[in-house]
Amino acid sequence: MKKILVALLLFYGIVNAQNESTISDKKNEFRVDVLSAILSSKISVSYERFFTNDFSVGLNVNYSDSKKLTEDFEEGNTNNLGKYEINPYVRYALSKGKTSYYFAEVFASYNGGDYKEIAREENGGTAIYTTKISNYTDIAAGGSLGYKMYFNESIAVELLVGFGYNFLNTDKSPDKISRVGINLGYRF
Repeated sequence: MKKILVALLLFYGIVNAQNESTISDKKNEFRVDVLSAILSSKISVSYERFFTNDFSVGLNVNYSDSKKLTEDFEEGNTNNLGKYEINPYVRYALSKGKTSYYFAEVFASYNGGDYKEIAREENGGTAIYTTKISNYTDIAAGGSLGYKMYFNESIAVELLVGFGYNFLNTDKSPDKISRVGINLGYRF
């Protein structure tokens, strides 16, 4: 009986150790942001490459063509309409778990969209106000905090909150950009 119990404990330890090392062997992850898709009709996909248990780099790409955001822009509720973002990032795990952990992220953002302004034009001694729409592009830097957990060593659920500031074209681009999302992914 003791031999069977020892054999079962040994077998459980080997299987458990293999499960922990299996997730470490998977170095790539692909994710989709479901929160952005539901709330703002934004397509947001990410790829992440793991170098160690604590360190990874990735790329996030966003594209938005939301009817609600376009209506707000056209009605004058906002003067910026963000269309796209490309966000390279570097992450560091703050906790030591392999299947669930907190992380900190530093990111850059190349972002662009439409900008609307009311311009005054002189027309034969009278002033006419017109609405002009132009494009903007800008670069931002920022940081994020998040939590990630894995199910069955491959299915990832990630919560992310972060903010950054544009610094090149601030007269047309929004001052702040956000990285907020609930992502579902697959690690392979």
